[in-house]
Amino acid sequence: MNDYDAAPRDAGPRAHERNPARRVRPWPWLRYFALLLTLIPGLAPAAAPLSLTAVHEGPIGASVSYYQETGDRLVLQQAVAALAADSFRPAAAPILNYGIGARPVWLHFRVVNDTGEPLRRQLSVETTWLDRVEFYVRQDGRTLAMDQAGDSLPFAHRSVDSRHFVFQHSFVPGRSEVFIRVQTPDPMLIPLYLHAPEQARSHATLQQYSYGVLYGFLLALLIYNLMLYAGLGVPRYGLYSLYLGAFLLMNIAYTGHGFRWLWPDSPGWAQWSNPVLMVLYGVAGLAFALSFLETRCNFPRVHRAVLAYIGAGVGLLGLAALFSSQYFALLVAFSFVTLFTLIMLSLGLLAVRGGMRAARYFLLAAVAAMAGAATTALAVWGYIPTSVWTYRAVDIGMLLDATLLALALTYQFRVGQSERLLAEQLARQDPLTGMKNRRAFTDEARPVWNIAHRQGHPLAVVLLDIDCFKRINDSYGHAYGDKVLITVAEVIIDTIRQQDVAARWGGEEFILLLPETGLEEAAALAERLRQAIEAVRLRWGDDIITVTASFGVAERDVEHPNLDSLISVADKYLYQAKHDGRNRIRYRPVASVA
Repeated sequence: MNDYDAAPRDAGPRAHERNPARRVRPWPWLRYFALLLTLIPGLAPAAAPLSLTAVHEGPIGASVSYYQETGDRLVLQQAVAALAADSFRPAAAPILNYGIGARPVWLHFRVVNDTGEPLRRQLSVETTWLDRVEFYVRQDGRTLAMDQAGDSLPFAHRSVDSRHFVFQHSFVPGRSEVFIRVQTPDPMLIPLYLHAPEQARSHATLQQYSYGVLYGFLLALLIYNLMLYAGLGVPRYGLYSLYLGAFLLMNIAYTGHGFRWLWPDSPGWAQWSNPVLMVLYGVAGLAFALSFLETRCNFPRVHRAVLAYIGAGVGLLGLAALFSSQYFALLVAFSFVTLFTLIMLSLGLLAVRGGMRAARYFLLAAVAAMAGAATTALAVWGYIPTSVWTYRAVDIGMLLDATLLALALTYQFRVGQSERLLAEQLARQDPLTGMKNRRAFTDEARPVWNIAHRQGHPLAVVLLDIDCFKRINDSYGHAYGDKVLITVAEVIIDTIRQQDVAARWGGEEFILLLPETGLEEAAALAERLRQAIEAVRLRWGDDIITVTASFGVAERDVEHPNLDSLISVADKYLYQAKHDGRNRIRYRPVASVA
């Protein structure tokens, strides 16, 4: 007896023996008759030997027969005896799937080398989480080669440097038998391939390119959003990066990249990494969803329920770790991730119904992620047929999910920026006249003043005040007074130049800053404005109302050290125009126009 005969670890409860796939028959009675034949020992049809000179593109499960252990561990000679007793059943499905916690299974198939020389071929089981995989090659009643691998052994124990479980052998001419024993508490998914060396390299290269695209795309999104989080300090960008990072860790764990690159000497962590990182992925996704959808404010009861779900999932996983039950941890992880996708979909629907515009992208992302994750989970559990597409569905769904969530974040950022710009604009705008308010005037006028002061260019200020405005309000009402203010503002906007800065200064006062304008030019502009305002005719019933305004003009000179002092001088001349009878312009003590 050799080291392959050692008793295995407990593989969990016995799974039901079943054929992973059923063929569709044209008549029901033929289908039932064929099924009956397969259940009678000795009558199950044996699969034809696989030719080693043929090219086998896909998995070879349909050419395999299987036998599940029912009690103590079988050694190779016992498996050979079970085959001789016709206890093996045809698998029929291309990819074999026995579910979580299945009893160890023996696989058997025959190959034929019809050439005159040995042919080197590669057998690979392309599931990375199986605890123990043993390969045996027999011919003429003798065992010619054997090998073993699995994530319960250090990575260096593998005879071939591959993330999959690979066995290479030179098959001698004639017929050979291959036995494979698989044991694991994880989902017993067995995609078995038989390749020539060149074909194996091409097959591996295609997979490497596909994972390179996946990891590169997601890593770029992760780094970009992490930089946004560092620059803007917005939590949802950091949580989105955490979500992408959790998926990447989960993916490199269950695809075997992690065991090959990151923890090759930690088979214990390799066995526990899948359930732990699956739960971490779900927790990170829900944390991002709660932040993005602002559930604490918008849906407080739902927010608390999701937090309770997160706590329950983490607690159950901790309980599984406490009792060292990998089987229970896997049940928790797969259940948690399956419900996670449903919760994400429900949160998206709730937010869309609540009127959140960015939630439309979130909902589409949740649908893509749910479809991908659920398809892969159901395939791994054995409830739907397993293929390359169903196994990689979670990757495709995650690509769509990550892209749509990135669009959702971009849309949310754009909406937030537009709202901030609008709020800033409203804060700088007089709501009645639409002109700049005092704050906006000060912000825009100071750079103009600084340039004129530094370069010695002319600059003038005009202050104007509507005459007898209080009497207009008292006589005709505030609504009519507002109409007067709007009319005067329109006259000012239509008269000034594009480079001039105009604003409502307060009450019935308006201010103009005129760059590259001397005193005489500013007075001329003020006069045009005075005449334009005086020419306005407003109706009040059958009455025609005339509006006038008084103006004060001042020019920058050495006596004005800053803009405030220049405005004070213009205000003094405005007061003088009021004192002198209104509807006139004043600038310099001795000058007067109109």
